[in-house]
Amino acid sequence: MLEIMINHEVVAVPSTSADTMLLPYLREQCHLTGSKEGCASGDCGACTVVIETLDTDNHLTYQQINSCITPLNALHGKHIITIEYLSHLGALHPIQQRVVDKHGSQCGFCTPGVVMSLYALSKQEHMPNDPTEYLAGNLCRCTGYGPLIDVVQSLKDDPVTDPLAQYEESVMHWLQHVKESETPDYYRPKTREQLRTIKRQYPTAKLIAGGTDLALEVTQMWQTLPELIDLSDVDDLSRITQTAAGWRIGASVPLSKVHQWIKRYVPNADELFSRIGSLSIRHRATLGGSLGHASPIGDIAPLIMSLNGMIEIDDGEQRRLIAPEDFITGYRTTVLTAKQWISAIHLTPPQENEKHAIYKISKRYEDDISTVLLALKVRFNAQGIIAECYIAAGGIAATSVRLTDIETFWIGKPLSAELIKQTQHHVSHIIQPLSDVRASADYRITLVKNLLQRFYLESQHIPTRLVHHA
Repeated sequence: MLEIMINHEVVAVPSTSADTMLLPYLREQCHLTGSKEGCASGDCGACTVVIETLDTDNHLTYQQINSCITPLNALHGKHIITIEYLSHLGALHPIQQRVVDKHGSQCGFCTPGVVMSLYALSKQEHMPNDPTEYLAGNLCRCTGYGPLIDVVQSLKDDPVTDPLAQYEESVMHWLQHVKESETPDYYRPKTREQLRTIKRQYPTAKLIAGGTDLALEVTQMWQTLPELIDLSDVDDLSRITQTAAGWRIGASVPLSKVHQWIKRYVPNADELFSRIGSLSIRHRATLGGSLGHASPIGDIAPLIMSLNGMIEIDDGEQRRLIAPEDFITGYRTTVLTAKQWISAIHLTPPQENEKHAIYKISKRYEDDISTVLLALKVRFNAQGIIAECYIAAGGIAATSVRLTDIETFWIGKPLSAELIKQTQHHVSHIIQPLSDVRASADYRITLVKNLLQRFYLESQHIPTRLVHHA
């Protein structure tokens, strides 16, 4: 039996199927219909709720998530806050009132999700540098974003006092003392050894951490996932540690946490992470999930390739490292056997005389799938000659790929305008992308050529973006 706190009330949930999502449970069983279903894929934000948990320092944390693609079984021992809770004291919550005052609400379909994202923002201990990212996962079909951005700015300048804070002590007490629970067909191992046992006992069970991709098989394809193994609490997979060679990033660490690490150690990938889904998605999505699903338009695989990273796979008895280009064997297929899982990603520190860049081209800047993604890392010797080179791309083939022909052509040469010109001449012979709804094959080839040029220009410190002056 699951035990979940919903709007400050502890709810005992009897046995439910492993693939039951939070949103239909809230609407159909709890009759909390303020959370809406718009896309059932985590894109529109109409279903947004806030999850309250304890961090490793025993502090309360507040994160917005998409309830449409979050398994109910993943929420044992968590506090879920919906739009209904915000005004349960008999008046509009200050966040709701602020939205009304700034004219940010019209039809009301998307507004509840917007308000929940704003509520999560208001509960952060420190205001982020770009607080508007809390709105990136919420569509607004009526008012546009002007009034909503005004609300965000007002929260930055004039924070609200949360009347619900009076309940935080009792919530914290429950979170600290809730007992472990087991439910049929949904398994939550805590250790590597437990995971090995469960994986062998249920070899056909799907692995899940955030489920932001896997859940779409239920909500979009109407398939069933009868058995799930949740990796999010496995100690071996849920932390970032330093190693003798660099860092080991657990496969089930949420992307929002990986992003904070990336800002410090791989700053050139900061922009990419801010554009992988929305913050609501990044609170649950993981590196392991992205690599395991092996999508040809996944952004993580080419990033890891460009950094010369390694994927750690495990069967509970033996760990081994494998390059991402060898790990992915075809369209959404990998080398993993029924007994194995991705346990971590290993990265090494940047070296001297090294330049790394990653470029994501998509129709929307935020929360969109890449049309083409190109990632490059080049190391120069003392004479300015390319000594080492890693170039990877997504969106140009059935898998994310290393562009080894270009790498080989570059090594031993200086990075020059002539080298780029020669490389561009051969691009159409090196890649043969498909045409689809996002772009034609010719356009993708042109993008790769242009991004190679951009890499050269930036290496020469030549601006490649327009600068707007007030």
